[in-house]
This record gives sequence, structure tokens and C-alpha cells, in this order.
Amino acid sequence: MTSEITKAAVIGAGTMGSGIALVLAQAEIEVNLVDTEQKYLDSGRERIDKFLESSIKRERITEEKAREIKTLINPMLDLSKAVKGIHIVIEAIVEDTNMKKNLFKELDELCESEVVFASNTSAISITELASVTKRKEKFIGMHFFNPPFLMKLVEIISGEHSEEKYIEQIKSLCVKLGKIPIPSKEAPGFIVNRLLWQFLNEAYRLVESGIAETKHIDEAIKLGLNHPMGPFELSDYIGLDVLLQIGEYISEKLGEEYTPASLLRSMVKDGKLGKKTGKGFYEY
Repeated sequence: MTSEITKAAVIGAGTMGSGIALVLAQAEIEVNLVDTEQKYLDSGRERIDKFLESSIKRERITEEKAREIKTLINPMLDLSKAVKGIHIVIEAIVEDTNMKKNLFKELDELCESEVVFASNTSAISITELASVTKRKEKFIGMHFFNPPFLMKLVEIISGEHSEEKYIEQIKSLCVKLGKIPIPSKEAPGFIVNRLLWQFLNEAYRLVESGIAETKHIDEAIKLGLNHPMGPFELSDYIGLDVLLQIGEYISEKLGEEYTPASLLRSMVKDGKLGKKTGKGFYEY
């Protein structure tokens, strides 16, 4: 086992993947950022550049440091080339069990045997994802929160076969990244999303039942619980499609009480996904 991680591959250049790549590069870890089409890589690079430009303006980093960070991030389309010489691969694609399993099955064939696998899944079983590989002991959940470059928490999820030495290696990596690793046993939604889903889903039901309006619920939660965002503001920020995927997975595993509210389903069906589409519970 390589004690120090100096080179990584991040699969998926979306909001989470590009953010994770940036966090790795800020810690002076070389990272190959991989996606299936150039337009996704371009969008990911644009998000990274925008954050670095903002950091320069706020005098948090120098222009020289920003250039150094950029040089450590290698956007790539060729998965087989991207995993050469790496110590860890972090998956950050869409929250779909079959897509993730297909990816990890391919990665298992392409990666050297000592490479550790980590998934940024929000809710899916680590044991199930690891089942398609020959490295179940080296398979860990590494759940970052959005945006990865600002949020301190990383949930560290151990699967049924995850070995302690690899869990400790991932925890050490988190500390190097300036994050706080919080361990969790495997369960649908882990810690945060298990609790968050019930909170958000109940807020949707309050609106459905006519008890209160969206803006009033948000204001009440901010004033009454001292949350920085209300449940509908937070939903728009995360993405309603992402939340629906999480809710459907949790309800499938834990029962009807977790079933997504009809309001959420109808909004996703109408393409109102939140900030990323310009319209969700609010307009942007």
C-alpha cells in the first residue's frame, strides 16, 4: 500500500467532481479529471478557473499559486490513460447504482491492484458498489459535500469488506486536504443525507398540504433553527433531480415513510431542477 497519495484520478467533471479535483490540487496532489465528453471537461475547468479567479481577487491566493494549482489538474477523456500511475480513484458521476457499478467494473480491470477505490456517492451501498471489483478491501465511501472546496465535512463510509488500514489512509488524505473526516457505518443515506432527506421531504409535504408557503417555511427555519439556508433554498442549491435520486434510493431500502413527495417528483418532471436550470422552488 502506498502510504502517501500524490496522484489521483477523479471520474466525473461535474460540480462535485471538478470541486474534488480542485481540492486535491490545492493540496499539491496531481489529479487527472476524467469525463466522457469534452464539453463536460470544459465546464469543469470553467468552474475551477472561476473559483481561483475569485480567490485571487479576494487575496486568498496569489496568481502564481493559482497557476500551480491549474497545472496539477489534467482534464482527460481517455480513462485507461487517466489511471496510469495513480494511487487513488475517486468516482463522482451521477447517482445511479448501475452506472457506478459498470464504471467500477471497468476501472478494476484498468487500474493497478494497489489503487484504492473511493466513491463520492450520497447514499448508495459501498458493499454493493465494491461487489463488482476484486479489491473489496480497498473500496471506501468518500462523500464530499457541495461545494467541496468550501465544505469541511467528508463522510468516510466503510463497506462490509473495507479494511481498516485503507480507511485510515483515506482519513489521512482528508486531513491533508484540510477536511474533517467523519466515519459512518454503511446505511442508506449514511449520516447527513439520511437525516437531511426526512427534513427536506417533510418541508415539501408542508407545502403540498397547504400548511405554509415555500418562502415562509424557509424564513421560519432560518430564524427558528439558525440554518444558513431554508429547505427550499438548499434544495435548489443541491439540485432537485439529485435529491429525488437520493430519496428514491433511501425509500427503496427503508420503506414508504421515506417516499419522495409528489411535489418534488412533479418539479423534476417539469425540468425545474433548481439553480442549475434557473428555476426550482425559486427563480434565478
